[in-house]
This record gives sequence, structure tokens and C-alpha cells, in this order.
Amino acid sequence: MTALALDNVEMVFGGLRAVGGVSLEVPSRSIFGLIGPNGAGKTTVFNCVTGVYTPTGGRITFEGERIDGLPAFKVAARGIARTFQNIRLFGQMSVLENVLVAAHRARKTGLWDALLRTRRYHDDERSMRARALELLAIFKLDDQEGARASSLPYGDQRRLEIARALMLAPRMLLLDEPAAGMNSSEASVLKGQLHELRDRFKLTIVLVEHNMQVVMNVCELVHVMDRGETIAHGTPEAVQRDPKVLEAYLGAGGTRAPEPAPDTTEPGEVLLSVKGLAVRYGGIQAVRGLDLEVRRGELVALIGANGAGKTSTLKAIARVLPWAAGDVTFEGRSLARTPAHELVSLGVALSPEGRAIFPNLTVEENLELGAYTVRDPSARRRAMEEVIALFPRLGERRAQLGGTLSGGEQQMLAIARALMSRPRLLLLDEPSLGIAPVLVDQIFEAIARIRAQGTTILLVEQNTRRALAAAQRAYVIVTGEIALSGTARELAEDPRVQGAYLGH
Repeated sequence: MTALALDNVEMVFGGLRAVGGVSLEVPSRSIFGLIGPNGAGKTTVFNCVTGVYTPTGGRITFEGERIDGLPAFKVAARGIARTFQNIRLFGQMSVLENVLVAAHRARKTGLWDALLRTRRYHDDERSMRARALELLAIFKLDDQEGARASSLPYGDQRRLEIARALMLAPRMLLLDEPAAGMNSSEASVLKGQLHELRDRFKLTIVLVEHNMQVVMNVCELVHVMDRGETIAHGTPEAVQRDPKVLEAYLGAGGTRAPEPAPDTTEPGEVLLSVKGLAVRYGGIQAVRGLDLEVRRGELVALIGANGAGKTSTLKAIARVLPWAAGDVTFEGRSLARTPAHELVSLGVALSPEGRAIFPNLTVEENLELGAYTVRDPSARRRAMEEVIALFPRLGERRAQLGGTLSGGEQQMLAIARALMSRPRLLLLDEPSLGIAPVLVDQIFEAIARIRAQGTTILLVEQNTRRALAAAQRAYVIVTGEIALSGTARELAEDPRVQGAYLGH
């Protein structure tokens, strides 16, 4: 039996044909993979199915009923729930409250019960709370029910989104890059959980994911898109052998993950020094007395498992998060009393995790905002020309809204925007997060050119091989503390690095 069917679905944004006549059928109770390089149209398909967009052509049916053109809340009421490529939690609400937000479909009481606080209302409340805790327990989040959602590690936030979607009691679950930002151990756990969720809740699951190990190990069928069109469909084994898939998704010849090359550059003086840095989220100690330094001209990587404190460290250096203890100096000057917006003028720029571009502004407008400290118009023009030369794809899309770019293109835009201020120190947070391998190659090639042009880089990256291949030195962080440090080549061959990721 077919749960979901797309018949020649098309989605056009102005002159951009994001989805061009896609047809597919998702069998009931299956785990179905939808893959392809960034910009292929995968998330656009999800948005068409869930009512975020109304397709400009074709038809979509769910369990035999046509749903294209329905608003999102009506699609959800028919039994389709989803997660998002970029996390959409209510950050200031608790973990439990985020799940209970989705309880409205399962409620048995109405307005008068709530106003009069009837017995039926209290029974319903207890029932909803018990169900929410049951879902949290599946993802081992029940012991954090009272924690603020924004304080959770990235991987736990991903799992919380899935728990919230399940609170809708759906028959179909659409997961948009659920393994993004997870290390190999967490992704392995997720693979088992997807089978468990499918069987336990009698679900059909459709998965958009760049982690091919997850896709190929859990999906019965895989549908591959490129530039809005279907290029392959079949079993994981058949798709893996398809030459069109290998070229479109992995890039011609596959991805490149070079070994660390010897660095002949003489290190300069210390540009950034971090001493005894501590960061807290309420009662959670995210960073514990951390020390590191970055010398002028280096690319230094900060690596470690999800939730280790990498992004918290970078945000604290950028003054986005307050310090509980310690000090950070840049060019010998303490940043303790420097607000975040003044760092740009000092020569420090941050390309944040999750990209944080302005979706309703064009590519060019996003870039211009990155140069707000550059007073000389000719210097701004030169900076624009340089970042366009670094990322030619942005030049092709100068007039396009940032929110309509693919994830990989948005990452390019985030890095380019940070470079517009001509920084001496670039803080890069997870540049490969959720990006197709072929674009990861391009982004890391650009990072190498940025450093070659004289910019010092502190890189936080989940992909350890990529980070160590790009860096001269690296630090490994475990539960907020530096566990290992050394040259990138030394750490690439050190089995303790794997232990730091897998908990050994």
C-alpha cells in the first residue's frame, strides 16, 4: 500500500525551478530515503508535502487523499509530522514543555474543561504529561525534562525535535537531516531508534539525510534528486552503484579527505590566548577551565564529540556567551570588557553554527551587512569582489534571497559575510554541518585559500578527518576540558582521538 505519492510535483520561486516534475511513491510502514546534493530540492519537497509551500504544479496524495495546497496545520491533522533542517525548538521553554506543545491533537478536553479545571481536564493533563515523558525516555531525555531546550547539546536538540513530532501521534514522520551534527556513535544509535520508532508507532518514515551510513543502513528504498529532478530510485545497494548518484552526490571521483600535509609556515606570535575559560548554562558546566592558543597565520582545529563544549567555547571567545571564569586575549588585549559587536572592529569575525544568515535579504545585502565596519566604499567593493572570487556560486545568486539558497550555499554565504569585515582572526563553527560531500570539498578548499591569503583561523568541526587535514595544530575537547593537543598529523594518528569521540 502507498502512503505518500507525488505526481509530477513542481515548485518554482520566481525564475528558480527548485523542484521540476518529481514523481515518487512511499510504501506504507517503510523507511524511505530522499537524498541528493545541496540545492537538489529535497527540503523543498518536504515543504510542499507539509503545506509550507503550495506546489506550482502536480499533485500530492497521502493515504489516497489529495493534500497539496492544504495549510500546514491541516496536513498535520491528517497525520503527517516533521522535523526541520535548522532546529525549530522553543529555546526558552523546558524540554518537557517543547513536547507538550504538540499535544493538542491528542487532547480529549475543550475550552470549558480548561476554564473550569474539571476532573476530566486534570486527567487529560496527566495523560499528556505521561505520554510526553514516555517519548523523552525513548531518546534518554526524560532526566532533563526541566532543562531549558536551548541548553541541550546539538544532538539532543535534534532528538527533542523528533520527540515533539511524535507527540502529534502521526502516521507519517518526515525527518530533515536528523543526524546532522551527530558523531558516529550518536548516528549509530539513531539508526537503531528509527527502526524502533517505525515498528513501535506503526509509522512511515521519510528521511532526508547527508550521512550516507545512516541512509544506506536504515532505508528500504532511496530516491535521489539533483537540481530539482529525479536521477535515481531503488534499493540502497542499487543507488550506491549508480554512476549518476556517485557523480551528483559525492562529486566526480568521490570526496577527498586528504591526510594532513606538513606545514612549512613558521608560526607567528600568539594572536589569541584563552586561559582558564569556564562557561555555564544555569547549573550545567559546558566549559571547564579551558586553555588554548592560536598563533598568527595558523589554522587551529577544536574537535570533540557532540556536547563536548566546542561551540560554547567559540561563542564565549566571540563574547556571545558570558564567561563564568577565565580570560581571553586577542593581540595581547583582554576581551573581558569588550562587547560582541566591537570585536569585528578589532579584527575578529564569527561564522556561526547554523549559518544565521538573513533569509529575507538578498545574497548581496547579506554580504554588505558583513562590511558594516568598513567605512571606505572602495574597500567594501574589493572585499565583495574577493569573496565572490572565493565562492563564485554566490556571484551567480547575488540577487537571490538568502532563505532560498541551499544549505551549502548558505554556509558559503555565512563564511563570506564574516570575511567582508577583513578579519585577522576568523572563527569558523561547523562549516560542514549538514552539507553534501561535494560541497564540503569546495568549502574546505576555500578555507585553505583563506588561510593562504593571511587570515588566521580557529575551526570548530565535527568531521575530524576534515578538520585535521586542514589544520596545523588541534585541540580535542571532552566534557568541556582539553583532553589532547598537538600537531594535526600527530592527532590524526592518535587512537585516543577516537576514544574521545566514542567515550572509551
